[in-house]
Amino acid sequence: MIRHVLCARDFSAASERAFGYALEVVQRTGATLHLMHVEEISLGFFQGDPSPAPGARALQSQFEERCRDDLDARNVSIRDDRLVLTASRERAAAPGLVQYAETHDVDLLVMGTQGRRGVERAVCGSVAEEVLRTAPCPVLTTRAKQAAAGAAPARPEPIDEVVAPVDFSEPSRGAARYATRLAAIYDAPLTLVHVVNLPKLPAAYGIDFSDQINLITRSRAELETWKAEMVPESLEARVIVTSGDPVSSILDAASTPGDLIVMATRGLAGVKRIMVGSVAEGVLREAPGPVVSSRSFPVPSEKES
Repeated sequence: MIRHVLCARDFSAASERAFGYALEVVQRTGATLHLMHVEEISLGFFQGDPSPAPGARALQSQFEERCRDDLDARNVSIRDDRLVLTASRERAAAPGLVQYAETHDVDLLVMGTQGRRGVERAVCGSVAEEVLRTAPCPVLTTRAKQAAAGAAPARPEPIDEVVAPVDFSEPSRGAARYATRLAAIYDAPLTLVHVVNLPKLPAAYGIDFSDQINLITRSRAELETWKAEMVPESLEARVIVTSGDPVSSILDAASTPGDLIVMATRGLAGVKRIMVGSVAEGVLREAPGPVVSSRSFPVPSEKES
């Protein structure tokens, strides 16, 4: 399922937290860990003189040294054949990360959603959003956790639960299947969540409270069917069906830093839309824990099914 993990590093607080999640995935799956630092430079740098090659070599050397120091500080040992360290200078960070992921068949891209500002910025909110739109694989994002001034960057909390929002679209079905596999990897319980988005309608429309209850009941029955189809009996799982604002309801179900959300970034279209871009964006910006999202999740092999 996960053979290659790419972690974007700019050494900001969010990046350090993402690094911790990447390490845990690699340790649990035996995947190869790719650590990549992209230093954004202006167009004028490419047009100037001297050539950027000497600086690129120094950047690579410094990056390798710092990454190995960080691994030692965390008491983590990864064989050389499972560790790839890459630093580069690019006009923009997101295309560099996405191209690397495509070239190296990356299965999961891990990154922070905020980074450094100014000339040292490598991965920030806008970069993360662009990566989410264009990445060829699922992306795990995490926000920086507030820490006291001068304190070391906060390390990630253990994953206590995997939460998968579902709107019954095919993209959300893929997310639910992927969440099931992640729950097995983390040995954590799985929660499937569906939010019935009930609009406020005039009484003249003839839609009363009993209609809403019926809709919730039918949704719960369908979600239980999904659970029976895709979740093995060995995995602890439950379903939650609620109504209200989708973003708030999802965050209520995944309210702690130990909750991992797995969701599609697009869902049903038109008036039936629930789990779509705006909802995914709201969850990504507010979730206290990590979020794994993708436009389309990979289909499991027969061995993984």
